[in-house]
Amino acid sequence: MANKLKIGLLEFGIRENSLNNSKKSLYDIIDYATRADELGFSRFWVTENYFSKAHDMAWSTPEMLLPILLGLTDKIKIGIAGVIMPLQSPFRVAHNYKLLSSLYPKRLDLGFVKGLVGEYDLQYFNVDVDKDSYFSSFLPKLESTLRFLREENELLKENLIIPPYKGNIPDVWYMGSSHSGLKVALQHDLNFARSIFHGESNKDYLKEELQNFRTEYKAKHGKDPSMVLTFSGCCHKTKQKALKVAKSGTNGSIDNISLIGDGSFFQEKLLEFKELYGYNEFMFNNVSRTHKDSLTAIEILSQYV
Repeated sequence: MANKLKIGLLEFGIRENSLNNSKKSLYDIIDYATRADELGFSRFWVTENYFSKAHDMAWSTPEMLLPILLGLTDKIKIGIAGVIMPLQSPFRVAHNYKLLSSLYPKRLDLGFVKGLVGEYDLQYFNVDVDKDSYFSSFLPKLESTLRFLREENELLKENLIIPPYKGNIPDVWYMGSSHSGLKVALQHDLNFARSIFHGESNKDYLKEELQNFRTEYKAKHGKDPSMVLTFSGCCHKTKQKALKVAKSGTNGSIDNISLIGDGSFFQEKLLEFKELYGYNEFMFNNVSRTHKDSLTAIEILSQYV
C-alpha cells in the first residue's frame, strides 16, 4: 500500500527499570527485538558506544548480543550501527562478521562509523591511534576490512583464508550524520545510513544529492543501494503522553528529538520525510526509557509498516 512505511529500530541499550539493573535491561531489549520481528519491522540495529560511568547502559559493544538476536528472530535484519573502526583490527572484524553472516545468511548488517570516543575511554584501547590520527585512520581500516571480506580469491593467492571459505559476508553500510559520506559509499560499494538526530547532524533535506548518489551508484555497481534515514522520536497513544515520556527519557532535553506524537502523526511526518528527504526506509531511535513504553511505541507503529 502507498501509505505503508518501511521502519527499522535503532537501539542504544539504555533502559530504566525498577531494579536499576542494566542486566535486566538486556533481557528487555532482547524481548523488544523479538517483538519487532513479530510486528514486521525491517531492521534492528544496536550501537557501539563508550561512555564513562554509564550505569544505565546495557553494553558498550553489542557484538556478543548479535548472534543471540539473530537466533531468536526470524525475518528482521540485525545489525551493528556501527563498528567504530579507528578502535578495531580490520582482520578481526572481517573474521567475526563473515562467520556470523555465514551462520545467518542475508540477515546481518555491518555498519562502519568513525565514532568519537572521549580521551578518558580511548586510553583503555590497545590501539596505535592518538587524538590527531583517530579520524584519519578510519578510511584505511575500512578499506582493509572490505578487502578481507570481499577479495577471497586474491587473498587465497597470498595463502590467506578468512574462514569459513566460500562463506557469506554481511551487507555493509557507511553510517554518518550528513551526506559527506556519500562519496565513500559510492567508491566502496556501501549502503548508506544518515542520522538527523545527533547534535552535529545536518538536517537539511538534500534530496537532489541523494538522488544523484542513487543514479551514480546504480551506474557504477549495477544495483540500487539500500539507504535509510535515522531519526529519534517518542510515539505513544496521545501527543501529551508522548511528550511526557520523551521528557522523562531525555531529562527534559528534547531539542534533537525529530518526532513526538501518536501513531497517525508519525505516519504523516514519515510520509513527509519520504518526500522531502528522498529516503524510502527509516530507522527509529525510540527515546522511551522503559520497556513498557518502548513496546507501546512499536505496537502503535506496527499498523503502518
